[in-house]
Amino acid sequence: MKVGRQAILTRLPFGRLLRVTKRRLVGYRPNPANLSDTLKNWSQMRAALSHTGGSIEGATVLEIGTGWFPTIPILQCLQGAKHVYMSDLHAHLDDVSFAATLDFLRRVDPAEPRLRGIRSRKDLPLTYLAPFDVNTLADGSIDLVTSRTVLEHIPPDELVRLLKSLRPKLSARGRMVHLVDHSDHLEHADKSISKINFLTWPEHRHAWVNRLTREGENRLRHHEYPPLFALAGYRLLLEQDKIHEPTRQLAKSLPLQWRFAAMTPEQLATMSSLYVLAP
Repeated sequence: MKVGRQAILTRLPFGRLLRVTKRRLVGYRPNPANLSDTLKNWSQMRAALSHTGGSIEGATVLEIGTGWFPTIPILQCLQGAKHVYMSDLHAHLDDVSFAATLDFLRRVDPAEPRLRGIRSRKDLPLTYLAPFDVNTLADGSIDLVTSRTVLEHIPPDELVRLLKSLRPKLSARGRMVHLVDHSDHLEHADKSISKINFLTWPEHRHAWVNRLTREGENRLRHHEYPPLFALAGYRLLLEQDKIHEPTRQLAKSLPLQWRFAAMTPEQLATMSSLYVLAP
């Protein structure tokens, strides 16, 4: 049902206009749990960046895949970023979702006076690039590239091409911090399936679902990303992973496809990864 709904919504004529109009008429309430997870993720990402000698202070930042709620870019500005470029393949962010994000952050940190002074994107050093074109960025202009739960939606070949295209854009202090969610995202809405349910699908079914939703996952596991980073010309400065124990146990009995059946339960049950890269 979720796949069918997404397939219809992504193909509606004037779909974006309809969504924007609906938001302006009735507003938009984000999922507080998702935004709270975003705060925790950014804290983890920032700590990893600091551990490898990087810093947000004074940095020109590019966020890949900002989506509807620019929680991390707003925090990056408040934490000292010089400028933050937000990016999406298709425009998702608008004034309504920006305001909803601000309302959430004000509730989380009511004592932060700078949040009360923000009325629109113009009040922060933010630029939204959608559709994103890497050629709009000057060589050597970006100090930090971040992404949260985005890389898992990019096919391996396209991911390598994207990373290669970003490499000359990084400055001498350049870093990348990527947080990846390896779980089957359909499980987020349907708890009757496992977090690795999609690893039981044959390739043709996986490709079919990806075509329908237009935002499918690549099914790469934690250990499969570092070789792609190296192929794109990056050094892996730090990697962290989190194994989901119930999935580790379940992986021993699932009818996995041959590619995944050859992996260890630990490799299959790693549900989140954090990577810090440098050129």
